Amino acid sequence: MFEKFTSLFEKTEIKEDNEFDATQLAVASLMITTAKHDGIFDEIEKEEILKLLNNYYKLTDESLINLFEISDSMVDNASDIHQFTSKINSSLDDEEKLAIIEMLWKIIIADGRIDDYENALVRKLSGLLYIDDFKVGEIKKRLTG
Repeated sequence: MFEKFTSLFEKTEIKEDNEFDATQLAVASLMITTAKHDGIFDEIEKEEILKLLNNYYKLTDESLINLFEISDSMVDNASDIHQFTSKINSSLDDEEKLAIIEMLWKIIIADGRIDDYENALVRKLSGLLYIDDFKVGEIKKRLTG
């Protein structure tokens, strides 16, 4: 009984899939988390995520869908976003993390509006990824005109 209780509080760990490494899963999971953050996850955001993942990782259509589905399930079962950001921090350099922040902004603006909650999420994620707020602001400004 105690084991069942403690297992409820254990963190979900990002485990490499046979097809994807843990960093790919973490990046895709952050993208999905960002899209779902305002409470509205629509087809426009999903298509933007798939396009960005395909451009970044150069996957086959089948692999792209698998990555999305596995990551979506991970987001639904995750206790927090730290498991994703810590994996990214341990695997990627600052330039790669800036590219991820840019992709997150593209997902946010895909539906034509920037919600205050989404703005706050990017600020939080940039902090967790140790990215300077000024650089994040420059990316947002460049993308939103």
